[in-house]
Amino acid sequence: MPKYILLFLASILVFSASAQRTPWRAGEMEVKVSFTNPDQAHRIAALEFKSDIYKSHACLYLTPVELQKLKDTDIPYTISIPDLNAWSASFGTALVPPGYYSFNQIKAIADSLATYFPDICKKVIYGYTPQLKELAALKISDNVNVDENEAEILFDGGIHGNEVGASQNVIQFARDLCLAYGTDTYITDLVNNREIWLYYCVNPYGRDNMTRENGNQVDINRDYGYIWGGEGGSIGPFSQPETKALRDCQYSNQFVSYTNYHSGDEIISYPWSYRYSPTPDNAHIMALAHIYSVNSDYPSLPYGQGSQVMYLIQGSTKDFNYGCLGSVAWSMEISLDKQPAGPNIQYYYNINKPAMLALIEHAGYGIEGTVTDAVTGMPVNASVWVGNNYPTYTDGEAGDYHKYMVAGTYNLRFTANGYQPLAIENVNVNSLQSTITDAQLQPLSSHYGYRVSRSRIPNFSAQNPGDEGYSAACLGAPDQVNYSIGKGGYIMVDMQNPVIDKDGPDIEIHEGDLTQEGYAVYALTDMDGFWNYIGSGMGSAQFDLATGGIPEAQFFVLLDDNDGTANVNDAGFDFDAIENLHPAIPDTLAHLTGKVFDYFTGLPLAGAKVYLADTMLVTDTAGYYSLDPLRGSYIACAEMDNYNSKCDTLQLAPGIKSNHDFYLDFNVGLKRENSVETLVVNPNPFSGELNIHFRNEKAGKVQINLTSLANGGSVLLTDKIFPAGDSDFKWLATENNTNLSPGIYLLSIQTEVGRQICKVIKIGF
Repeated sequence: MPKYILLFLASILVFSASAQRTPWRAGEMEVKVSFTNPDQAHRIAALEFKSDIYKSHACLYLTPVELQKLKDTDIPYTISIPDLNAWSASFGTALVPPGYYSFNQIKAIADSLATYFPDICKKVIYGYTPQLKELAALKISDNVNVDENEAEILFDGGIHGNEVGASQNVIQFARDLCLAYGTDTYITDLVNNREIWLYYCVNPYGRDNMTRENGNQVDINRDYGYIWGGEGGSIGPFSQPETKALRDCQYSNQFVSYTNYHSGDEIISYPWSYRYSPTPDNAHIMALAHIYSVNSDYPSLPYGQGSQVMYLIQGSTKDFNYGCLGSVAWSMEISLDKQPAGPNIQYYYNINKPAMLALIEHAGYGIEGTVTDAVTGMPVNASVWVGNNYPTYTDGEAGDYHKYMVAGTYNLRFTANGYQPLAIENVNVNSLQSTITDAQLQPLSSHYGYRVSRSRIPNFSAQNPGDEGYSAACLGAPDQVNYSIGKGGYIMVDMQNPVIDKDGPDIEIHEGDLTQEGYAVYALTDMDGFWNYIGSGMGSAQFDLATGGIPEAQFFVLLDDNDGTANVNDAGFDFDAIENLHPAIPDTLAHLTGKVFDYFTGLPLAGAKVYLADTMLVTDTAGYYSLDPLRGSYIACAEMDNYNSKCDTLQLAPGIKSNHDFYLDFNVGLKRENSVETLVVNPNPFSGELNIHFRNEKAGKVQINLTSLANGGSVLLTDKIFPAGDSDFKWLATENNTNLSPGIYLLSIQTEVGRQICKVIKIGF
């Protein structure tokens, strides 16, 4: 290779290494501030520095120009790291302080756990950083490849890359769970009865470069879409690949609790962080935080609402996970130092581990159950409401839901698109228990907003407790309970299923009061897609997708017209509901087709009779039949002269086209002299009695049953010993107070050597 090419490649490598190790802004430094009064914290927050602000202190990341602004406040400070770029570069090839894992080492541990413990541990990749580092989580559960009816719990770490203890805690916990499974009874029980998710490094670039932000200098914990405020360098909700990946993990599961590990203090900070008023679930969140605190080995681990115990932020992970997904969510600050040194690394993990285990256990207490279709028993994607709390969502695959609740008596409400709402009142919840409350929903043609995906209130003032701030009010059917989206604010609603463009208007926006206010509506095919304008309205109004030129949309954005006054009660459009004007009509019918064949020749049998419930039809010349019964469980039979009847049990779902073929074998008992068994029933149809003649090949017990083809109900006619050879049995319809309804029945005779079947018809009473 020519020498100049080698020199060129070497210069590229040097430049790349240098660029990688200068991830902070030019001249950026870490500055520590200790507060002597609350006013100082408010003054620091007003300057909007890159920072973590707590009640007693703050950690600031400042350029020389920003430092001058701090000096002008006369608040005392110390410069803890004068040159953050030099500090990052000082870790060299190790990338992290001594004793900590680099991202590649964390990934290697995750891979080894998934490889060596495949029965209880699997890795799920949700995306990649621009530097091609994978963004992934470990799922740990006994049937790890199955979505079971179990409470789901999520821990993550490393959202701020320089808070290195966070990812350390998460990956070490994953390893301990796997190693202890099967030997530690408590951990084994948790793994068997929970689905534990460990998102081990949210921000790989930040960890490799010892920076708070990702490679685009964006604070991922300000980049989330719920009450997004453009803080931390975020250019838009979910603007970063790291944010999207973590969101997708959270959005596609139903986590009872979510813990986001940090360092810089020792405290649990739960929603809200964007406003001072408490959440509707405050009592339950606080109770679960107390569980974490008392089970940890901290001398004292305080907990409280983020806006109170720390400072106001917008676009945080915890507010999104509670406000959009209904999870108990919080940030857990594990240490006063951002990078605890030496033996303190293991110390902080050890004092958090028992609390993590206790959280997994207690997250399964409260209320739980399954929501299913009342007719088919199939799982339903539903919202579960407890009073005016934010909804919890069921899993579409298993149909289960789980919500942590303190002891008490509650009224539950279940809503789902395509189904009638269902209320269940006076559900008792006891301490350290889970009350199972299942729901079966009846079909109904309906389609409303399912979930809030993002929102923004510009220039929001947290000191406005009179404003309801209840974003979940816009979900479900109109009920005169609304969410005021704020002056110039917006909200995005996930409809769960796409709204299809059809003739005329496709959606209707419902306003929640009599004062008409203005707004614009945009439609999106996916959450991060292009905003297609479909019109503006005043008050309740209808809109057509054709205006935006798109055939369908699952997500809709309402943008306030910026008229009126900000930071007052009910600022902006009062959003009650969004309705699909062309909801899918619930198909209560199953669609069953098939053919009847000769078992030996494979030829179709024209003129064969097919029975299902109280319906009978005859196959055409191609042996074909078609039926549209109500969905449910049936016994279907086919018969033809000179052939043995064939009956099968079928589970028929609504709106599903099912195919079921019958293969009939020639009745040798009627056509061959060496017949070994006969079955003669008369009269048929019958009313008061049945005379049954059959041949018993071997002496022994014979069981005779009548099974209704309409409802599957069975009546035992006899169960006794019969001799070998021909036997006769007479049964009176009035025996044992049996009163059979008129209809088609299946008569089966089970002997020691086989089974004989025929169809009989009951008439009269």
